[in-house]
Amino acid sequence: MKKLLPLALALLTALAVNAQRAIENADTVYTVHSMTQDRFIEVVADYAARDWEMKNARPVVVDFYADWCQPCKRLEPILREVAQHYNGEVDFYRINVDTNSEIADVFQIRSIPYLLICPLQGEPKNVIGLYSVQEYIRVINQALGR
Repeated sequence: MKKLLPLALALLTALAVNAQRAIENADTVYTVHSMTQDRFIEVVADYAARDWEMKNARPVVVDFYADWCQPCKRLEPILREVAQHYNGEVDFYRINVDTNSEIADVFQIRSIPYLLICPLQGEPKNVIGLYSVQEYIRVINQALGR
């Protein structure tokens, strides 16, 4: 019995460490990050440039929203679930149109929620409105050529 106790403690410790790592990785991989129009230029592309040139190493989905928009609030958990589906293969961001009006004007955003899907190659595509997780996955896959 005395010999089993250290082995059991080591096993429980290893399980706890692995569980904590899984939780930390899930938070990192599946997060929808907030960004500004300046950060968009650094991470995604220069939205004011004539030629779209993607800077990110992975495709990007950007949710344009406003704090007062009820459909935008309902989209938040849906977008987190969509991000989980992509398991870190696509980066997800949110931009508030009220505090980042220049980028909203460039993309001629007149209705929100508005998702901008930016593949690595080619022009970005958009989706306007609130849909199901499955519909967003279908549209994102189509825009990314999957």
